[in-house]
Amino acid sequence: MNTSNRTLVALGAVLLLLPAAFGRTAGEESSSADEKLAALVAEVGPDWEVVTDYMSRQREWMRHRLNSLGPDGDAETSEDGEEASGPPDPERAAAAAISILEEGGTHERSVDAAQFLTNQAAMTARGDEYAYRGAKALLEYVPDFGAWGMTLSRMNMLRRFRDDGESSRPATDRFFEELASEAEDPVLRAAGRYYLALGRMAAVNAEALSEDERTARKEAALDAAEGLSAGVEDEALLFGMRMGAGTFADAEADLIRSIRHATVGSVVADLSGSRMDGVEEALADYRGRIVLLDFWATWCKPCIAALPTLRELVADLPADRFVLLAVSVDAELETAVEFMEEEPMPWVNWHVGMTSELTKVLDVSAFPTYMLLDEQGRILARTSSLPDDFLALIEETVR
Repeated sequence: MNTSNRTLVALGAVLLLLPAAFGRTAGEESSSADEKLAALVAEVGPDWEVVTDYMSRQREWMRHRLNSLGPDGDAETSEDGEEASGPPDPERAAAAAISILEEGGTHERSVDAAQFLTNQAAMTARGDEYAYRGAKALLEYVPDFGAWGMTLSRMNMLRRFRDDGESSRPATDRFFEELASEAEDPVLRAAGRYYLALGRMAAVNAEALSEDERTARKEAALDAAEGLSAGVEDEALLFGMRMGAGTFADAEADLIRSIRHATVGSVVADLSGSRMDGVEEALADYRGRIVLLDFWATWCKPCIAALPTLRELVADLPADRFVLLAVSVDAELETAVEFMEEEPMPWVNWHVGMTSELTKVLDVSAFPTYMLLDEQGRILARTSSLPDDFLALIEETVR
C-alpha cells in the first residue's frame, strides 16, 4: 500500500472512531440533551464563523493526529507519555448550522450548513440527528444538489446494526424511507429505496432470529429492492453507490442477488476466485465441508491480529470436515504473497483484488468479514470479528 493510501486508511479509521470520543450514542441521548441542544442553538444563532472556526481547529487536530501515527498505525505519545489532546467539540458548530437552517433556506450559507451537518457533524455522538436535519434541508432547499451520491453513501457508511438487527442510526434510516417515498426526482427515490434495502438486508443477518423472523426480514429487503429502478433503469448510479454496477437496473439486480444469496439462512451464490497460484476454483468445490470464508487484506490490522486464532482453529479441526478459505482483497497479488512468506497462512488462499464479483455479490465492504457456511453452502453466520460465540458455533458445527 502506498503512502497516500495508508493516509486515507488512517484518516478513515480516525473518523470512524470519532463518535466514541464524544461519549454516548444518539440512541442514548436523553430529553435533557435535546433541551440542551435547543438552548445552544438559540444561544449561538446563525453564525457561520462558529462553523468555520470549528472546521479549522478540526483540520489542525487531524493533521497532528495523522502526523503522530507510528509505522504500525497507532498514535504515538509525546516524550512525557501523553497522547495529543482530543478533537475539538463540534456541538457549538452544529448548533450554529442548525440555526442557519432554521431560517428556512434564506441564509446565504444554508447549503454549506446542511453539508456540514451531513458530513463532519454526522460523525459525532448526535450525528444521526444532525445528518437527518442536514439531508432534509438539502432535499427541501436544493433537491438538485450535485453531491447527493457522496452524501447518501457517507450517511449509509456510518450506519451500524446491532446483534438484534436494529440500526444504531434510526433518523438516517427514516430519511432513506422518506427519500424513497417523498422525493420528486425519480433518481433520488430510487437511491432512497436502494439504501433502504441495504439496511433491511443487514437486518437479516442479526443473531438469534427465529427462522420466521429472518424470512420476514428478507422479504422486507426484497420488497424494497425489487422494482427500485423502475423509470430510471438506464440512469447512471449516483456516485458512491454499489461499486461495479453502472446503472440503477444493474444495481437492483446485484442487490436482489445479494439479498437472496449473501444473507444468513441463504445458500451462498456459486461464485469463483483465483488461488494464489492462479488456479480458478468455485465455492461449490468445497461443498460437503464446513467452510469459513475470511475476507482480509495485509493493510487490515484486525485481519492480521486474528491470524493466531485462525491458525489454532485450523490446527484443531479435522481437514476432512472443515476448510478455511481466506480471500485477499489486496490490490496486488504480490503484496499478499510476500506477506504470507513472513506470516504463514496454512489454508486455502484466494486473491480477488479490490473489486470483484465475489465481494460485490457477497456484500463485503468491511474487513475482516467472516462467513460460516454449512456443507450445503448455507450461510450460518456473518461477523466482522471472531468472538467466542462465533468460534463456538464453528466448532459445534464441525464436530
